[in-house]
Amino acid sequence: MKQPSMRKAALGMTGLLVLVGLVATKPAAAQPPCVEAVQERLPASGCNRAFTLHVKEMAFSDELNGRTPPPGQRWITLEVRFDSWMPSDLVFGLGYPEPLLVASLARQLYLLVDDRQVVRSTLSEASDLEDEFVLPRSGDRRQGQVAFAVPDEPLSQLSLHYYHDQYAPIVVPLLGERAQPDEERDAASRQEGHDLFSLGVHGVSRHERWHGESAPEGMQWLVVDLRGQGEWRTPVDARALDASAESGAEVSLRRVMEYIEAPRLLQAVVDGSHAYVRDLELSTLAGDPALLPDAWAGGQAVFPVPKDAESVELIAYMPEFRGTNISSEIRPSLRYLLKGEAVTGMIGEALVDIEDGPIRFRVHGLEFPDEFAGHLAGEEESLLLVEASMTNLSGVGGMMPVSQRLSPRGGEGELVAAYQRGPLVLEEPFWLPADDEPRHFKLLYRFESPAETYEFEYGGVSVTERVRLPVEP
Repeated sequence: MKQPSMRKAALGMTGLLVLVGLVATKPAAAQPPCVEAVQERLPASGCNRAFTLHVKEMAFSDELNGRTPPPGQRWITLEVRFDSWMPSDLVFGLGYPEPLLVASLARQLYLLVDDRQVVRSTLSEASDLEDEFVLPRSGDRRQGQVAFAVPDEPLSQLSLHYYHDQYAPIVVPLLGERAQPDEERDAASRQEGHDLFSLGVHGVSRHERWHGESAPEGMQWLVVDLRGQGEWRTPVDARALDASAESGAEVSLRRVMEYIEAPRLLQAVVDGSHAYVRDLELSTLAGDPALLPDAWAGGQAVFPVPKDAESVELIAYMPEFRGTNISSEIRPSLRYLLKGEAVTGMIGEALVDIEDGPIRFRVHGLEFPDEFAGHLAGEEESLLLVEASMTNLSGVGGMMPVSQRLSPRGGEGELVAAYQRGPLVLEEPFWLPADDEPRHFKLLYRFESPAETYEFEYGGVSVTERVRLPVEP
């Protein structure tokens, strides 16, 4: 069996554990206790049938490649070495190529922190490693630096995890003892999943400020401790995992599963109608989270939500996943009620109702504020705030823009921006879920002078038509 290439969907393995050590660059008096504990274990290594992974040193820093870490975090840099020990029984007995591919460190090498947070690797500019490289022969090795952003607080558990799509994973414990995934999973207040991955909520809190950042006006930070595990499995040669296995036998290998497109698809839905995506800078949950096969972990997802929200539901919408043994079906959304009761999206009466193929576009109301979201109506000018919604009547969700759907006619008006309830600028394109889940938003226009009727042109998927919005006396 040839080595398959790494895919965006995931990467994975199961493996041997050996301790590893680290060296910090801070003076001894300034070192956190965890650094001293890790130093006692250095150097350390772990292996599978094809690779040995060594950790030689560790250092904390406040800058990497000229970048400061995200708020509330710091950098850990590890000096690592990959050695190839490609076994002859695979090369000569099963026809495996001797060159070993380390396909993408960003998708194969992870740091597990405190048994709850998964951190992707980042290469230092000073590193002698590339994100992808080949070890041509048995006995070849490559060494260099990799970095990880970790919480700037005392740490109780650290382990380095390397996953390959064909060989067993390598886990190198650096600090503390790892918890059993099943025990951590049982601690979730609620969990949902499907054949590719599972997710569970472990805690929810709300804050006016989070890591020094104030929430937007009228909003608060919703912080969700979200963890999960990869469920994806693929067949591999049993001999690639175990030298004593029968030649030609296959086994099921549990793999890392990435929740791709999650920056748009993981949403806090307020009152069934308003959807908010994460602040990626404040979240420790990775943009496209990697769900490990041998740990129940993830990170904190931080959302801005209105203070007066009556219902908040965390929803993980699903894209079409691709990969070995992955069907093209769209998996059901994973839903977690965080506040209030689950409600259907508010529809309300419509001033304008446009059927646009699978999309329904509605205008629900007009306002003429003197000020909105920092925009002021100048002398002889008027601001028009249009509350509208879009609904997807098909069975498949998709990314949708809205700003150019409703354009002023006549050249005297301009769209200032699209907003969510808050007001918060609407990030476009946004995910419009399937099966009649409406999404409400506001469009702010500036006109040179007030009018009795405002004319727009709607340009959509299958319809272009003129829209007149009269001002009520």
